[in-house]
Amino acid sequence: MKVIFALLAFSFSSVASAACYIIYSPSNEVVWQGESPPVAMNTLAIDNEVQKKVRKGHMVILIDSKAPCPAIDFTTPRKTMRQKAEEMRNN
Repeated sequence: MKVIFALLAFSFSSVASAACYIIYSPSNEVVWQGESPPVAMNTLAIDNEVQKKVRKGHMVILIDSKAPCPAIDFTTPRKTMRQKAEEMRNN
């Protein structure tokens, strides 16, 4: 199955700009979404790359989707309100 996904990814690499990449958590919550690949796509072990970003997660690639694909990323630590306030004071 992983090989099939890898082959699909390679075959559609020329239309990457028309793709939406979505990573889901094990509980099927969207934790990453964007128009650029979140992991290295030049490997046959794409699933391993996804696992590095979201443990037990899975990635879905929508090719030529007409739906919007706004970028979200809940995989990186977010700043607290206090940190954001401190940043605002310093700017």
